[in-house]
Amino acid sequence: MVQTLTTGESEALIRSSSMVRGVVVDYSIDAQRITRQATARSFSSESWMPIAGSPILVDQDFDHGELARLWNILQLNGLRPHFYQDPTRPRINIVDLFCGCGGLSVGVKNAADAVGARPVFLLAVDVSAAALSVYKRNLRPLRSMRQNVETLVDYVLWTGAEQSEVRVESVHLSHDFAALDGAVDILIAGPPCEGNSNFNNRTRRFDHRNILYLDAVIAGIALNAKVIVIENVPMVKRSHQDVVIRSLQILRESGYRIHRNEFTLTASEFGTPQDRKRHFLIAAKSGRTPAESDFNALRVQAPTVLEAMDSLLHVERRTTFDSPSQLSSDNLKRVRFLLQHDQYDLPDDQRPDCHRLRKHSYPSVYGRLRPNEQAPTITTGFLSPGRGRFTHPLEARSLTPHEGARLQGFSEDFDWLVDTPGITRSDYANMIGAAVPPQLGFAVGMCALSLL
Repeated sequence: MVQTLTTGESEALIRSSSMVRGVVVDYSIDAQRITRQATARSFSSESWMPIAGSPILVDQDFDHGELARLWNILQLNGLRPHFYQDPTRPRINIVDLFCGCGGLSVGVKNAADAVGARPVFLLAVDVSAAALSVYKRNLRPLRSMRQNVETLVDYVLWTGAEQSEVRVESVHLSHDFAALDGAVDILIAGPPCEGNSNFNNRTRRFDHRNILYLDAVIAGIALNAKVIVIENVPMVKRSHQDVVIRSLQILRESGYRIHRNEFTLTASEFGTPQDRKRHFLIAAKSGRTPAESDFNALRVQAPTVLEAMDSLLHVERRTTFDSPSQLSSDNLKRVRFLLQHDQYDLPDDQRPDCHRLRKHSYPSVYGRLRPNEQAPTITTGFLSPGRGRFTHPLEARSLTPHEGARLQGFSEDFDWLVDTPGITRSDYANMIGAAVPPQLGFAVGMCALSLL
């Protein structure tokens, strides 16, 4: 539950002024609390967190960057900010397509709360029952649909000889989806990225799932969303189906500003203990576009792997969520070798024949996480040491789903329904590995709010 400040507890005021420009975040500290003032153009408010029991040593002389890092680590450890909540605060209606477990939505929600707006999730859509269950528990959407987005929107796409010749005709939305027309402030979507992933050696760059990117864009346009945010892997720019180029042309023809609205962001630069890169397309009907300076204002030094996972070292292995994988005898020997010899890359003579007997370009596979750096990209295979650099940095074992979620940037207060029957280890791997780090969601959410 969001904690609310009384008027006497805080002097924070929500300001709505057309004179406010861009994104600004300021921090201050006293003996009891760290305070954050966040602004996204016409939205602005104040929030705070107590610093007693902080997991890092607090110095009253911390500069802006150190205070931003402290705030991020406190939140990652499950401490919720106190918000000043005016009963008249503006409502922001959000639709999330391909919502997964809600990483992007959590970040957008945190951004709206930070600037004194009231986020309302009108609809969440995904094909995974487990992911929708977790999403609903944490984001409380007014409605959810377990459907493929392509069943919600139908259209005819006309493409001419030149890339710039793109037109959408005969757009039809499903009845329930069409009811939201004109009510959506921000539409966010993370269509499947497997078709563009460098880990896909079969259909990379040309995959039928890539067209779902266009489906999301056209759905947002058909709903007259004020701001549309689409997330994917950076390699989506190289899709042979030209989904980004086509989307930009369709957005322009539909009245959205498309100048300087693409960004490739690295999660570790915004406070996630992981070097994950993601491409974002952000388009608004207001005619505004986010500036690089807006994202610069939100950069935060990320915690290291050990800082992020330290509080999880001695948790009870009671549930699937907190249990490492059962490794084969060969893999167990490999993870033990890394610890015994204090190595982070497994030597070729310890690898399986497919690596040992021929040249390979996978040095991180079977690798051990470096405790004093950020993790590499946490994929859906993070529970297996044979799928990447996913061996625990201090113990001879795989990561747990809980540790993967922490490295993905989910705070300790996120409810993963760990005692719910039916959610499997595979479900957790897919939900966590496919999620957008909430810290990236916060940065993108702040910029989206500044465009309204």
